[in-house]
Amino acid sequence: MKHHRLIIRLGTALAGLALLTGLGGLAPEPTAPQDMVKVGMDGPITCADPDGPGPLPEGPPRLEGVLVVDLVDGLTPGQVAAVGERHGLELRYNSPYSLAGALTVARVPEARMASVLESLLADPEVQAAEPDYLFQSMQMPPVSLETSRFPDDPLYKYQWHMEQIRVRQAWPWSTGRHAVVAVIDTGVAWTDHERFHRVEDLEGTRFVPGYDFVNRNHYALDDHAHGTHVAGTVAQTTHNGKGVAGVAFDAAIMPIKVLSARGFGSLADIADGIRFAADRGANVINLSLGGPVPSSVLGDAVRYANRRGTLVVAAAGNESRPRPSYPAAFPESLSVSALDFQEELTFYTNHGPDIDLAAPGGDTRADRNGDGKPDGVLQNTILVGKPEKEDYLFFQGTSMAAPHVAGAGALLASQGVTSPNAARALLKATARSKGADGKARGFGAGVLDVERATWRAGFVYGAGRLVLAGMAGLLALAALARRGRWLQAQFMWPGLLLGSSGAFFLPLLMPRDVAFSPFLTLGIPAWDIPLLGAAAHANPLFYSCLIPMAASMLVIERPFLRALVAGLAAGFAGHFLFEALVGSVQVQYIPAFLSRLWLVGHGLLCLFLSQVLGEEAQ
Repeated sequence: MKHHRLIIRLGTALAGLALLTGLGGLAPEPTAPQDMVKVGMDGPITCADPDGPGPLPEGPPRLEGVLVVDLVDGLTPGQVAAVGERHGLELRYNSPYSLAGALTVARVPEARMASVLESLLADPEVQAAEPDYLFQSMQMPPVSLETSRFPDDPLYKYQWHMEQIRVRQAWPWSTGRHAVVAVIDTGVAWTDHERFHRVEDLEGTRFVPGYDFVNRNHYALDDHAHGTHVAGTVAQTTHNGKGVAGVAFDAAIMPIKVLSARGFGSLADIADGIRFAADRGANVINLSLGGPVPSSVLGDAVRYANRRGTLVVAAAGNESRPRPSYPAAFPESLSVSALDFQEELTFYTNHGPDIDLAAPGGDTRADRNGDGKPDGVLQNTILVGKPEKEDYLFFQGTSMAAPHVAGAGALLASQGVTSPNAARALLKATARSKGADGKARGFGAGVLDVERATWRAGFVYGAGRLVLAGMAGLLALAALARRGRWLQAQFMWPGLLLGSSGAFFLPLLMPRDVAFSPFLTLGIPAWDIPLLGAAAHANPLFYSCLIPMAASMLVIERPFLRALVAGLAAGFAGHFLFEALVGSVQVQYIPAFLSRLWLVGHGLLCLFLSQVLGEEAQ
């Protein structure tokens, strides 16, 4: 009984701390004042160098007379206006959602562009300033297709690209449930509205609210075809008796439109879209777009998403150059080159040693598998530029390769690997390597293999958590053994399994086509995934000593159950210490540099609690 008061005091303190941190993200996000949001910033396109005729009379395409000004985060609207006044500009937020990041645009006469840029870049409240460059989708021309036991989608037999990444072997481990993938593209044909309609094979796909940065509405509908095709590769409705399959078919899509019906989009809209997705809980962002400009504004947005816990996947580009385009070239992006049916680099893909990973992008000029169809990537989408019509189309491009990897990221997020750095490392570590020569040529770490990735995240990580939990439980077991409480010791093991890893081995013992419920295959700390969504994984309400502490207070007067809770606390200890070791999560609302310290600290608290309960079990 000597530890009862200590347990109660610790539990009360931890409950307060976890509630403060766990509920810290519930406040609504403020939006920019409507009268300061940009209106009609579109205009003619120019390739003239904004620095004047000089040595570079021409540069990448950009919106004529428009600058993107990325200010220091957190400036108030009044401070933003003051910065504009200092430079003779009317700064306007790029969208209603640009307030926190202070991402603004301004019209500037072409004759003043060079001098205004120089003045802005010398201002300490300006992080970056540059012309509003245009980026485009990474798609090659499409080819139309006239209309296994699992999946039963009749056109799956033409999706050689799904077999190349071994997706069917991954589904018993994860289908992406509770994960969210933001498709930042030309929009998605996800609902019926005016002349737009939901394509038939997205009928069962789940969507979460997005935004249309081109037309300034919340529909984000596709008027091109590219975005819907990309979304289908990520999460096409699967095993519904029609059409084709998607990699993470139980994941949700967040449609974000930044590219027009022509397939082009402005720098400001793309950067804004990335921040929007990261702020709204996307586990993965797919960027099947790019350009040649190493934009500071775009780089800042990608780094922001990475800090927010979002994996950024980007197409390497279709110019057949020895380096990826931007944003794929940023270190925080996972750059993806394109493969054909024979797992060779395609004729169009950008390549070289800076590529991270290779995935199927297709080659519609060939039929190397002899199925009578072009070897493109097949998905259901609207006809190009005709949102009222749809078909099953073969596309090719690094745009098609990237969403295979984004879907793989969703599978991992559903399994609890939500740190972007950990997901990036795991995908590269489990790729089918092409050796040093392949790395130099443009395969990166190798060919995407989702079976290997989900096996490691499911079985290997589950076993690791259980082993560490077993080691932690030895202290409580020793305390029980000293008192001869062998009968009570048997009750430790169910608690230890529940607290650490769940029945992670079920896909091996009971083979099936799709994953079991995460309530069965994940430890209790990871139950925040099915309860709150993968975007909220590692919430302090679950990733702290709070739950075992509360359970221990409930059994203080029930001595026979103390061994069960001792096992539960040891299981939590093993789970937290494993996560601290591999870095697969970042604790929510905790500074990133303190995340592992938090996990170790709460792991040790759970270890202490387990030992105390073992000593007091009767």
